[in-house]
Amino acid sequence: MEVRPIGASHWVGNFAPGLSNFSGVYEHPDGQHLVIVSGGHGYVIDPATRASLAEIGGAIIGVTVLRDPPSILIDHQGIAFERIGTEGRLWRTRRLSWDGFRDVQITPDTIKGLGWAAPTGTWEPFEVDVRTGRTRKTVYTEPDLTDGEELWDSDGAAA
Repeated sequence: MEVRPIGASHWVGNFAPGLSNFSGVYEHPDGQHLVIVSGGHGYVIDPATRASLAEIGGAIIGVTVLRDPPSILIDHQGIAFERIGTEGRLWRTRRLSWDGFRDVQITPDTIKGLGWAAPTGTWEPFEVDVRTGRTRKTVYTEPDLTDGEELWDSDGAAA
């Protein structure tokens, strides 16, 4: 991938792919860095110095840019979401689905959609608070339900 930063020389970077076919380049919500997804593996890059500042997951299958506040919503493997803000991770949901999402709708308050429920072989509703990452309704109910969950506290700090 060729990177052409303003006020610095352009360069070409190769980024190791992850576990999906999804790739893309996004402006980081801080307005200074890039979020690069290569085959599902995410990188936060400083385009002026070429430094890799952070890595984000390995099985990203979708990214949605949110405006209020500026952030990026990442779909991890169709089973969990993560929201990246100007200072880094705002939150990451628990596992919401056995295997995939569909009919996802994002509003200023919620992320709603259907998640695959393997025990019943059906698509069932899930709901997440878009501000905090708190799960209001989930499809996945196994013992590891909260593994990986990181919520945003109402006072503006990670819980």
